[in-house]
Amino acid sequence: MAVTLPTDDQLFDLIAQEALLERAALTRESSLEDVGMTSLDVISVLFEVEDKYGIQMEESELEGAKTLGDLMDKLKAKAAASQEA
Repeated sequence: MAVTLPTDDQLFDLIAQEALLERAALTRESSLEDVGMTSLDVISVLFEVEDKYGIQMEESELEGAKTLGDLMDKLKAKAAASQEA
């Protein structure tokens, strides 16, 4: 499966849908804890990102991600690396 690089807006939409969050309340600076994302929400997001964009990522690769921006940057970096491989 070809890996595609998602935009911030696409990732915000996906995160809001999978974690059942208010899309308008999400910003790159929002902490995962403040928006109420649990580890199960993160896993659900990872499954959906893999399904939609072909980005295969383990939860352990997201270690250190504290904000939605951190999470999205790690996902996009993985997608970019996969495209180059």
